[in-house]
Amino acid sequence: MRLEGKKALITGAGTGIGRATAVLFAQEGADVIATDLDPSQAEDTVGRLKTTGRRGVALAADLSRPHEVRAMIDKAVDAFGGIDILVNNAGVAKVPASTLELEDWEAWDRVMAVNVRATFQCSQLAARWMKSHDGGKIVNVASQTGIAGVPYINAYGPSKAAVINMTRSLAVEWAKYKINVNCVAPCWTRTRRLDDAIRAGWTSLEEIEKRCPMKRPAEPEEVARAIAFLASDDAGFITGVTLPVDGGWLAYGYQTV
Repeated sequence: MRLEGKKALITGAGTGIGRATAVLFAQEGADVIATDLDPSQAEDTVGRLKTTGRRGVALAADLSRPHEVRAMIDKAVDAFGGIDILVNNAGVAKVPASTLELEDWEAWDRVMAVNVRATFQCSQLAARWMKSHDGGKIVNVASQTGIAGVPYINAYGPSKAAVINMTRSLAVEWAKYKINVNCVAPCWTRTRRLDDAIRAGWTSLEEIEKRCPMKRPAEPEEVARAIAFLASDDAGFITGVTLPVDGGWLAYGYQTV
């Protein structure tokens, strides 16, 4: 098992990619702290870890509030005695809208607070512990929209681009402390967010099949496997990279109509 004996904190672990990552980490031998805005969803994820024989702890936190982020990290360290692996998975998106007509600054600010500031703060606080305990692994979850220009997602895309650049900056600063910082950039993934987008008419499975060379969205477990690789010793000499998990989406440059 690649993560045997490791202590992992995964944000946004109540559903989707975060939940799949928590389950896979436990199967790979890690004890997992699953955090989510919704405490019942975090508890549900922890319940799914029982068959693995690993320990699980559920924590609730609103990552847009810096004091809750600090309290979450402190509770995680108290629960397991430290954090060997941090997965910054939690993220929010606002309704796509014309950038010229954007006026919902409260929603824009929340996207930046959760996706950018909380990723930075979680990394900073976890790295302080890792620095004193012979290193660790941080894996950020960005998006293909942080690499490619996508219209109308005028907060989410830029926030994920910031996460990608932050990954590089932290990686080169913290390499001397044996802290690896890497990132995954998924395309549309079969999660509640995709279901919501389809219901709202923002996309469709047909559009995704036409645009993605592999003709489907990613599965949460496929993204989780990429995260687990970057969190393992198999990626010991990899830091500062962003790994697209996108079925060839970013590589494809041909017309779709």
